[in-house]
Amino acid sequence: MAAKGGDHSMELKNRSQYLDKLISVQDMEVIKVVTGIRRCGKSSLLKLMMEHLRGQGITEEQILAINFESMQFSDMDSKGLYQFVMERAPKGKRLYIFLDEVQKVKDWQNAVNSFRVDLDCDIYVTGSNE
Repeated sequence: MAAKGGDHSMELKNRSQYLDKLISVQDMEVIKVVTGIRRCGKSSLLKLMMEHLRGQGITEEQILAINFESMQFSDMDSKGLYQFVMERAPKGKRLYIFLDEVQKVKDWQNAVNSFRVDLDCDIYVTGSNE
């Protein structure tokens, strides 16, 4: 069982097999999708992947994380998502996009497919089965 709270070394150890799987497909064109029931650790896994990227020298401007459980994004649709990401994409650098609980965005697939066409990016998404 993974530790809750600030003990990241415990989380990393207990989720290392999943993190290793994400790392093994890093920078591949395929969209990385993490699914599961609510509260099973999907968001924590994305945070661990972001820590891994930072450890590789990826800058903060290259990492864009959006949690759609936040009210800040409650009215966002696929066009709004596309615009939000495009406004924050660094010029001439790869963008790592993390979309947590993306199923809350209507027609989210349209935006994600456009990112693959319009950006140099690596995409990670989570979604609950409920």
